[in-house]
Amino acid sequence: MRGAALSDLHLGFRAFPATIDGRNAREVDVEHAWAAAVQQVIDAQPDLVTIAGDVVHHPRVGTHAVKAWRDGVRRIVEETHATVIVIQGNHDAGRTAEVLTPIVLPDDLPRVHIVTEPRRIHVETPTGVAAVACFPFVSRGNGEAYKLEPDPEADVNVLLMHAAVKGSADGDTLPYFYGGGDEALDIGREADRWDVVAVGDYHEFTRLHPSRLAFYSGSIERTSSNIWVEHAPKGWVLYDTDTGEMEFREVPTRGMHDDALEGDPAGPVTTAAAVNDRLAKISANEGHQDSIVRLRVDQFPRDERADVDWALVRELKRSCLHFYLDLRFRARATEELGDRRDRKVSSLAEEFAAFFALDEEAVRRIAERYLELEAEAEDLAESSPERELEESVA
Repeated sequence: MRGAALSDLHLGFRAFPATIDGRNAREVDVEHAWAAAVQQVIDAQPDLVTIAGDVVHHPRVGTHAVKAWRDGVRRIVEETHATVIVIQGNHDAGRTAEVLTPIVLPDDLPRVHIVTEPRRIHVETPTGVAAVACFPFVSRGNGEAYKLEPDPEADVNVLLMHAAVKGSADGDTLPYFYGGGDEALDIGREADRWDVVAVGDYHEFTRLHPSRLAFYSGSIERTSSNIWVEHAPKGWVLYDTDTGEMEFREVPTRGMHDDALEGDPAGPVTTAAAVNDRLAKISANEGHQDSIVRLRVDQFPRDERADVDWALVRELKRSCLHFYLDLRFRARATEELGDRRDRKVSSLAEEFAAFFALDEEAVRRIAERYLELEAEAEDLAESSPERELEESVA
């Protein structure tokens, strides 16, 4: 069986102020990436198409995102013989009963299954019956527990999840969030029981087992809260259960360039002249136009901020879809005062002796100045209009 595995479309995602025809440019970018992925899937002509959650960025996305979602699924159904199975992710799910996830809209199309509760779906393929065990994100569940069990009668068993996992093919390469929880799926234990383990939620394509078809297919565009960590290509996975082979298919996305002037806290500062030189190089690179660009500057001195070529920064903001000059100032020197609880507690006699050990002349001058200010304040009060009015009334 040949399958196409996608996840984390995040239709309706928005970021940055740039617009295209009056719409947020990044929202349009995500729709273009989805359309490109749909065309690639149609060209591949798989037997099964799975989407492992986070179809939309949130359940209240606009009509453009909803239309793009339904149109893409409809094209796959009309132009391939594949069955389409979609599970709900945490971004898709409504947190209250009144919010219906928009991912269910294509559910009336033939060979389309939208899954919001755990269940198993059997699919007839040219090579036999495939049993797809679906475990979506459930925001308002009834607390019922489910066992991860393959179907012994099926020719192919697929585990489709939107969840965290523990292991990976290259050791612990996933972030702690995905590999650290006790409730995370143990891929090393589960992979041998399934023909395919397709997982969604992590935005970077990651193979989760050295020999089995177990993977995060990743997102189709840079749609996380911190896109600057998403340097890897975006796309989907085409696999073949007969040969045990899998291939990552890259989807074209908006260009992103993350440049940096790195510095050492113990080393020299990064001067404004160095920043201006790098800005000029970025401006001269035509590949940065209409792209998302960041220049991160470490160990920058606060007193040189005015020396940055801000006119060039404004020009880059106009030529790039989004330009971000990330100045990270060198930390100010601080004096460690220690913990007051570790200090010696003085007696009243010691405090008395310390007070009178001060310079008596300085203390006398302060006291005399206080008396002078007090006398001036009284004179002002005596000569105020309010005082004169009180005396005339009396």
